[in-house]
Amino acid sequence: MNTLIIQNKIGFNFKRSFRKAKHFYRKNRLHDALTILTNLRHHGYNDPELMLLIARVYDRLTILTSDAEYEELTLETYNDIIRYSSSRRVIKKALKLQNLFIKNIYALNENEQKAQSKAEELKNSKPLSPKAWYMLAANFSVRKDPFFVIDAYKNAVSLNEKYISALYRLGYVYQYNLNDRNEALGYYLRVIKILPYEDSIESESTNVKTILEACTEISEIYASEEKYSKVISVFDHAFKTFMAYSDICTIDSIRRIISNAYTAADELNRISALKKHIKENFGYDLDIILEELRL
Repeated sequence: MNTLIIQNKIGFNFKRSFRKAKHFYRKNRLHDALTILTNLRHHGYNDPELMLLIARVYDRLTILTSDAEYEELTLETYNDIIRYSSSRRVIKKALKLQNLFIKNIYALNENEQKAQSKAEELKNSKPLSPKAWYMLAANFSVRKDPFFVIDAYKNAVSLNEKYISALYRLGYVYQYNLNDRNEALGYYLRVIKILPYEDSIESESTNVKTILEACTEISEIYASEEKYSKVISVFDHAFKTFMAYSDICTIDSIRRIISNAYTAADELNRISALKKHIKENFGYDLDIILEELRL
Protein backbone atom coordinates (compact mmCIF):
# COMPACT_ATOMS: atom_id res chain seq x y z
CA MET A 1 0.00 0.00 0.00
CA ASN A 2 1.56 3.31 -0.99
CA THR A 3 1.81 6.34 1.30
CA LEU A 4 -0.88 8.30 -0.55
CA ILE A 5 -3.45 5.54 0.01
CA ILE A 6 -2.46 5.33 3.67
CA GLN A 7 -2.98 9.07 4.08
CA ASN A 8 -6.43 8.84 2.52
CA LYS A 9 -7.48 6.30 5.15
CA ILE A 10 -6.23 8.31 8.14
CA GLY A 11 -9.03 9.11 10.57
CA PHE A 12 -11.20 6.13 9.64
CA ASN A 13 -9.29 3.40 11.45
CA PHE A 14 -6.93 4.57 14.19
CA LYS A 15 -5.70 1.13 15.26
CA ARG A 16 -4.86 0.00 11.74
CA SER A 17 -3.08 3.28 10.90
CA PHE A 18 -1.16 3.28 14.17
CA ARG A 19 -0.03 -0.32 13.61
CA LYS A 20 1.19 0.70 10.16
CA ALA A 21 3.14 3.61 11.65
CA LYS A 22 4.80 1.30 14.19
CA HIS A 23 5.67 -1.10 11.38
CA PHE A 24 7.34 1.72 9.42
CA TYR A 25 9.19 2.83 12.56
CA ARG A 26 10.58 -0.68 13.13
CA LYS A 27 11.64 -0.84 9.46
CA ASN A 28 13.33 2.57 9.83
CA ARG A 29 10.97 4.13 7.28
CA LEU A 30 10.76 7.15 9.55
CA HIS A 31 9.26 9.69 7.16
CA ASP A 32 6.47 7.27 6.23
CA ALA A 33 5.77 6.68 9.92
CA LEU A 34 5.78 10.43 10.60
CA THR A 35 3.32 11.07 7.74
CA ILE A 36 0.79 8.69 9.29
CA LEU A 37 1.30 9.95 12.84
CA THR A 38 1.04 13.61 11.82
CA ASN A 39 -2.22 12.94 9.98
CA LEU A 40 -3.63 11.06 12.96
CA ARG A 41 -2.92 14.08 15.15
CA HIS A 42 -4.48 16.33 12.52
CA HIS A 43 -7.65 14.27 12.81
CA GLY A 44 -7.79 14.80 16.57
CA TYR A 45 -6.05 11.71 17.93
CA ASN A 46 -3.83 12.44 20.96
CA ASP A 47 -3.41 8.97 22.42
CA PRO A 48 -0.37 8.82 24.80
CA GLU A 49 1.18 5.96 22.83
CA LEU A 50 0.76 7.97 19.62
CA MET A 51 2.60 10.95 21.13
CA LEU A 52 5.36 8.69 22.43
CA LEU A 53 5.87 7.14 18.99
CA ILE A 54 6.08 10.60 17.42
CA ALA A 55 8.79 11.52 19.93
CA ARG A 56 10.68 8.31 19.16
CA VAL A 57 10.52 8.97 15.41
CA TYR A 58 11.94 12.47 15.93
CA ASP A 59 14.52 10.97 18.30
CA ARG A 60 15.76 8.51 15.69
CA LEU A 61 15.72 11.14 12.91
CA THR A 62 17.92 13.38 15.06
CA ILE A 63 20.49 10.64 15.61
CA LEU A 64 20.52 9.70 11.92
CA THR A 65 20.61 13.22 10.46
CA SER A 66 22.07 15.44 13.24
CA ASP A 67 19.38 17.94 12.21
CA ALA A 68 18.87 20.64 14.86
CA GLU A 69 15.19 20.96 13.90
CA TYR A 70 14.52 17.30 14.72
CA GLU A 71 16.42 17.71 17.98
CA GLU A 72 14.13 20.55 19.03
CA LEU A 73 11.02 18.62 18.01
CA THR A 74 12.19 15.57 19.98
CA LEU A 75 12.76 17.50 23.19
CA GLU A 76 9.54 19.46 22.73
CA THR A 77 7.47 16.29 22.22
CA TYR A 78 9.03 14.47 25.17
CA ASN A 79 8.37 17.54 27.34
CA ASP A 80 4.74 17.72 26.23
CA ILE A 81 4.25 14.06 27.14
CA ILE A 82 5.89 14.50 30.55
CA ARG A 83 3.81 17.59 31.36
CA TYR A 84 0.43 16.76 29.93
CA SER A 85 0.05 13.00 29.32
CA SER A 86 -2.73 11.17 31.14
CA SER A 87 -0.70 7.94 31.28
CA ARG A 88 1.83 7.56 34.10
CA ARG A 89 3.39 4.61 32.32
CA VAL A 90 3.98 6.66 29.17
CA ILE A 91 5.33 9.59 31.23
CA LYS A 92 7.81 7.28 32.94
CA LYS A 93 8.93 5.86 29.59
CA ALA A 94 9.20 9.35 28.06
CA LEU A 95 11.42 10.49 30.94
CA LYS A 96 13.72 7.52 30.45
CA LEU A 97 13.91 8.03 26.68
CA GLN A 98 14.43 11.78 27.05
CA ASN A 99 17.38 11.27 29.41
CA LEU A 100 18.91 8.74 27.04
CA PHE A 101 18.36 11.09 24.09
CA ILE A 102 20.11 13.98 25.84
CA LYS A 103 23.01 11.71 26.78
CA ASN A 104 23.33 10.49 23.18
CA ILE A 105 23.29 13.88 21.48
CA TYR A 106 25.96 15.35 23.73
CA ALA A 107 28.22 12.34 24.23
CA LEU A 108 31.17 12.01 21.87
CA ASN A 109 31.06 8.92 19.70
CA GLU A 110 34.13 6.87 18.80
CA ASN A 111 34.86 8.85 15.63
CA GLU A 112 34.61 12.16 17.46
CA GLN A 113 36.98 10.94 20.17
CA LYS A 114 39.40 9.93 17.43
CA ALA A 115 38.99 13.40 15.88
CA GLN A 116 40.07 15.04 19.13
CA SER A 117 43.11 12.78 19.34
CA LYS A 118 43.93 13.46 15.70
CA ALA A 119 43.72 17.20 16.37
CA GLU A 120 46.41 16.89 19.01
CA GLU A 121 48.57 14.95 16.56
CA LEU A 122 48.12 17.56 13.84
CA LYS A 123 49.19 20.37 16.15
CA ASN A 124 52.56 18.70 16.55
CA SER A 125 53.10 17.36 13.03
CA LYS A 126 54.86 18.96 10.06
CA PRO A 127 53.94 19.74 7.36
CA LEU A 128 50.41 20.56 8.42
CA SER A 129 47.48 20.01 6.05
CA PRO A 130 44.59 22.52 5.72
CA LYS A 131 42.43 19.73 4.29
CA ALA A 132 43.11 17.52 7.32
CA TRP A 133 41.94 20.24 9.68
CA TYR A 134 38.88 20.86 7.49
CA MET A 135 37.92 17.18 7.50
CA LEU A 136 38.27 17.01 11.27
CA ALA A 137 35.88 19.93 11.65
CA ALA A 138 33.44 18.73 9.00
CA ASN A 139 33.09 15.30 10.60
CA PHE A 140 32.65 16.51 14.17
CA SER A 141 29.25 17.37 15.67
CA VAL A 142 29.05 21.16 15.98
CA ARG A 143 26.30 20.77 18.56
CA LYS A 144 28.58 18.82 20.90
CA ASP A 145 31.56 21.17 20.76
CA PRO A 146 31.26 24.18 18.43
CA PHE A 147 34.57 25.62 19.60
CA PHE A 148 36.48 22.47 18.68
CA VAL A 149 34.97 22.78 15.18
CA ILE A 150 35.76 26.50 14.99
CA ASP A 151 39.36 25.96 16.08
CA ALA A 152 39.81 23.23 13.47
CA TYR A 153 38.45 25.43 10.67
CA LYS A 154 40.60 28.34 11.87
CA ASN A 155 43.67 26.11 11.78
CA ALA A 156 42.80 25.23 8.18
CA VAL A 157 42.47 28.92 7.29
CA SER A 158 45.72 29.79 9.07
CA LEU A 159 47.47 27.41 6.67
CA ASN A 160 45.60 28.70 3.62
CA GLU A 161 43.95 32.11 4.02
CA LYS A 162 42.02 31.59 0.77
CA TYR A 163 40.44 28.29 1.78
CA ILE A 164 36.93 29.15 0.63
CA SER A 165 35.06 26.19 2.13
CA ALA A 166 36.71 26.57 5.54
CA LEU A 167 35.94 30.29 5.68
CA TYR A 168 32.34 29.67 4.70
CA ARG A 169 31.90 26.94 7.32
CA LEU A 170 33.31 29.26 9.98
CA GLY A 171 30.69 31.85 9.07
CA TYR A 172 27.97 29.19 9.09
CA VAL A 173 28.89 27.89 12.56
CA TYR A 174 29.04 31.40 14.01
CA GLN A 175 25.68 32.29 12.48
CA TYR A 176 23.63 29.17 13.10
CA ASN A 177 25.27 27.58 16.12
CA LEU A 178 26.50 30.58 18.10
CA ASN A 179 23.94 33.11 16.84
CA ASP A 180 26.70 35.63 16.06
CA ARG A 181 25.73 37.19 12.74
CA ASN A 182 28.38 39.92 12.87
CA GLU A 183 31.22 37.41 13.17
CA ALA A 184 29.59 35.25 10.51
CA LEU A 185 29.27 38.20 8.13
CA GLY A 186 32.99 38.88 8.39
CA TYR A 187 33.81 35.35 7.20
CA TYR A 188 31.20 35.39 4.42
CA LEU A 189 32.63 38.68 3.12
CA ARG A 190 36.11 37.16 3.07
CA VAL A 191 34.73 34.28 1.00
CA ILE A 192 33.26 36.41 -1.77
CA LYS A 193 36.46 38.43 -2.18
CA ILE A 194 38.29 35.29 -3.29
CA LEU A 195 38.18 34.15 -6.92
CA PRO A 196 37.14 30.49 -7.34
CA TYR A 197 40.45 29.46 -8.95
CA GLU A 198 42.56 31.06 -6.21
CA ASP A 199 41.75 28.22 -3.81
CA SER A 200 43.24 25.00 -5.16
CA ILE A 201 42.20 22.79 -2.24
CA GLU A 202 38.67 22.25 -3.53
CA SER A 203 37.52 22.08 -7.14
CA GLU A 204 36.65 25.30 -8.91
CA SER A 205 33.01 24.20 -9.26
CA THR A 206 32.80 23.56 -5.51
CA ASN A 207 34.29 26.97 -4.82
CA VAL A 208 31.78 28.68 -7.13
CA LYS A 209 28.89 26.99 -5.34
CA THR A 210 30.29 27.98 -1.93
CA ILE A 211 30.82 31.59 -2.98
CA LEU A 212 27.20 31.82 -4.15
CA GLU A 213 26.02 30.27 -0.88
CA ALA A 214 28.03 32.91 1.00
CA CYS A 215 26.43 35.62 -1.17
CA THR A 216 23.02 34.22 -0.25
CA GLU A 217 23.76 34.36 3.48
CA ILE A 218 25.10 37.92 3.18
CA SER A 219 22.02 38.95 1.21
CA GLU A 220 19.74 37.48 3.87
CA ILE A 221 21.60 39.25 6.69
CA TYR A 222 21.55 42.63 4.93
CA ALA A 223 17.86 42.20 4.01
CA SER A 224 16.95 41.45 7.63
CA GLU A 225 18.81 44.60 8.69
CA GLU A 226 17.07 46.63 5.94
CA LYS A 227 20.40 47.57 4.37
CA TYR A 228 18.87 47.62 0.93
CA SER A 229 21.72 49.21 -1.02
CA LYS A 230 24.05 46.49 0.26
CA VAL A 231 21.52 43.81 -0.74
CA ILE A 232 21.68 45.10 -4.31
CA SER A 233 25.50 45.23 -4.22
CA VAL A 234 25.62 41.57 -3.16
CA PHE A 235 23.19 40.73 -5.98
CA ASP A 236 25.52 42.43 -8.48
CA HIS A 237 28.51 40.41 -7.24
CA ALA A 238 26.55 37.15 -7.28
CA PHE A 239 25.18 37.76 -10.77
CA LYS A 240 28.68 38.47 -12.11
CA THR A 241 29.84 35.16 -10.60
CA PHE A 242 26.84 33.38 -12.12
CA MET A 243 27.58 34.87 -15.54
CA ALA A 244 31.26 33.91 -15.38
CA TYR A 245 30.44 30.33 -14.39
CA SER A 246 27.07 29.73 -16.04
CA ASP A 247 28.36 26.41 -17.35
CA ILE A 248 28.54 25.00 -13.80
CA CYS A 249 25.72 26.82 -12.00
CA THR A 250 22.13 27.78 -12.74
CA ILE A 251 20.02 30.89 -12.16
CA ASP A 252 18.24 28.96 -9.41
CA SER A 253 21.46 29.00 -7.36
CA ILE A 254 20.97 32.75 -6.79
CA ARG A 255 17.19 32.61 -6.44
CA ARG A 256 17.03 34.06 -2.93
CA ILE A 257 19.56 36.75 -3.85
CA ILE A 258 17.42 37.86 -6.80
CA SER A 259 14.29 37.87 -4.64
CA ASN A 260 16.01 39.97 -1.98
CA ALA A 261 17.40 42.37 -4.58
CA TYR A 262 13.96 42.91 -6.11
CA THR A 263 12.45 43.59 -2.68
CA ALA A 264 15.33 45.95 -1.85
CA ALA A 265 14.92 47.83 -5.13
CA ASP A 266 11.19 48.15 -4.44
CA GLU A 267 11.91 49.58 -0.97
CA LEU A 268 14.34 52.06 -2.53
CA ASN A 269 11.97 52.88 -5.40
CA ARG A 270 14.61 51.66 -7.86
CA ILE A 271 13.04 48.70 -9.66
CA SER A 272 13.26 50.38 -13.07
CA ALA A 273 16.92 51.20 -12.45
CA LEU A 274 17.61 47.59 -11.42
CA LYS A 275 15.94 46.24 -14.55
CA LYS A 276 17.95 48.61 -16.74
CA HIS A 277 21.20 47.69 -14.98
CA ILE A 278 20.61 43.96 -15.47
CA LYS A 279 19.67 44.40 -19.12
CA GLU A 280 22.62 46.65 -19.98
CA ASN A 281 25.31 44.83 -17.99
CA PHE A 282 24.22 41.20 -18.14
CA GLY A 283 21.84 41.02 -21.10
CA TYR A 284 19.02 39.51 -19.02
CA ASP A 285 15.42 40.62 -18.65
CA LEU A 286 14.56 40.75 -14.95
CA ASP A 287 10.86 40.12 -15.58
CA ILE A 288 11.66 36.92 -17.46
CA ILE A 289 14.01 35.81 -14.65
CA LEU A 290 11.31 36.43 -12.04
CA GLU A 291 8.79 34.48 -14.10
CA GLU A 292 11.23 31.59 -14.60
CA LEU A 293 11.95 31.42 -10.86
CA ARG A 294 8.25 31.97 -10.00
CA LEU A 295 9.08 34.93 -7.80
